[in-house]
Amino acid sequence: MRAGLPTEIKFGYESAPYPWEIIRELAIYVEDQGFDSFWMPDHTVGFGIRRWDSLEAWTVLSAIALQTKRILLGTCVSDTYRHHPAVLAQMAATCDIISRGRAILGIGVGEAMNLNPYGISWNKPVSRTIEALKVIKKLWTEDVVDYKGQFYTLDGAFLQPKPLQKPHVPIFVAGNSPRTMKMAANYGDGWVPASMQPDEYCEKLEHVFEVASKAGRFWDGLGGDNPPEIDPALFVYVVIAKDFDVARRLVLLPAKLYLLSRPRIIERLGYPVPTKEFEMTSNLVFNSAVSRRLLEVAHTLPDEVVDKSPVIFGAPDDVIGRIEEYVDAGVRHFISPFFVSPKLMKETCKLFAEKVIVYFKDRE
Repeated sequence: MRAGLPTEIKFGYESAPYPWEIIRELAIYVEDQGFDSFWMPDHTVGFGIRRWDSLEAWTVLSAIALQTKRILLGTCVSDTYRHHPAVLAQMAATCDIISRGRAILGIGVGEAMNLNPYGISWNKPVSRTIEALKVIKKLWTEDVVDYKGQFYTLDGAFLQPKPLQKPHVPIFVAGNSPRTMKMAANYGDGWVPASMQPDEYCEKLEHVFEVASKAGRFWDGLGGDNPPEIDPALFVYVVIAKDFDVARRLVLLPAKLYLLSRPRIIERLGYPVPTKEFEMTSNLVFNSAVSRRLLEVAHTLPDEVVDKSPVIFGAPDDVIGRIEEYVDAGVRHFISPFFVSPKLMKETCKLFAEKVIVYFKDRE
């Protein structure tokens, strides 16, 4: 791994699509427990089997900003189809001002469940997202913007007030594909792929850094062995319990449901993919029939797929060992939902904070 990466390891908690009262309570709780960041999935529809509730992410984050003092607040991730980039830039800037400079804008190329049922067009997703990023940055940093692109046209446009953070709110770009990694390298302040194994992450991070380096993007502007100005993050599901067998029992079914939405992971592990009808980006649209079918297929996946998958689970020492592999691969910011029920969430977050976060903070 490239020398010169920061030694600080950050840990973020991503909320499930809970009711507001639970989200608020958990945001305050994880800040008190020492988590560095709190993230909302920016969905129209929640990922679920029996319920698909989903509150609007930036509204929730701005409300949480008034309930917290330190924790960073981000989306993992927003897309640029449901909101025009000028509106998304305004939403993130508003949250940044309310939070006194704690907002992070996570950006991705979109998912079928949030777009297809509503007739929202998302053709040419990477090209469109790149252009949206250019527009957002211009509105955040320039007094007046004139812009004519393939997808967006601005004529004397401006955004006031500007974000509190300078030069702008950090942008974390999601993506595992070559084109989205290139987008992160050229336009992102952070790269946040989903559910990679450590060896794959290490290899692809080097590629992101190489592309960013060629663009002259270094933290200190000197190049050489210095890493590019991109925060290496990772979105990864976690289950931690005092006993390994308990954690494994908790993780098996939700992990299988998730892996079916990411069939490339199953393929990379060398297992046959039962179906690609639930692929998250292009196919998965929730309703009762789809949920029943998803649950049926999940039960056909062997447990070994979860054991070998990039989902992190186990007793504290197991989880620490897995996270160390990712740290060695270059990850510096973990963004994690926890695959447990709401009644176990505080207990899980507390155990993770006391055993895992403390372990990595103490060795900095």
